[in-house]
Amino acid sequence: MPKLCIALDTDYDRAVELIKALKNKPIIFKVGYKLFISYHRRITDLIKREGFELFLDLKLNDIPNTIKDGVMSAAELGADYLTVHITSGKEALEEAVKVAKGIKLLGVTLLTSLEEDHVKGWGVCISKEDYILNLASLALSCGIEGLVCSGKELPLLKSKFNFFAVVPGVRLYGEPQDDQKRVVGIEEAIKNGADMIVMGRSILKAEDPIRKVEEILALL
Repeated sequence: MPKLCIALDTDYDRAVELIKALKNKPIIFKVGYKLFISYHRRITDLIKREGFELFLDLKLNDIPNTIKDGVMSAAELGADYLTVHITSGKEALEEAVKVAKGIKLLGVTLLTSLEEDHVKGWGVCISKEDYILNLASLALSCGIEGLVCSGKELPLLKSKFNFFAVVPGVRLYGEPQDDQKRVVGIEEAIKNGADMIVMGRSILKAEDPIRKVEEILALL
């Protein structure tokens, strides 16, 4: 069954409250720009100290040497997972793999806020699915262990490749999609073969976030 990852896209005090309240639960905490830029080691050290796996969602996208430096810094923070944009290219991905030191690198395919028309707008002359397949093939050939992808493309990717699948933007039944486009419900994500489901707003907006987490864990 997939792991549950909570996206801590909230303020620092609330993040700390959640981390402490969920101690000993089988959870991964994802730290993105909102907390990482302002609080850095204060938040990453807390997550590790409380015994959770740390997912740094920094979506590195740069020249090879800069990507390498970023991965090395993430390793120093004790990151267990780190996102890298596959569009950084073959050399950058290979440099990332060389210095990962136990970090499971996750290649970002196509953001779940984007659709076919966005891909066409970039001048890409193949379908969205073929574009994602090409990115996946590149990342995995470079030694990247996992892919971040929509649950909608997951069955196609799983039919072609063996990888650790991270599905972001997962919703509970009846919840709004907000600014996401290619999202799936938790049942579909599980059925399609997700190894990690990432949920943020479903938990953060809940009247009782701790109870909501327990309900979600019961589904996995």
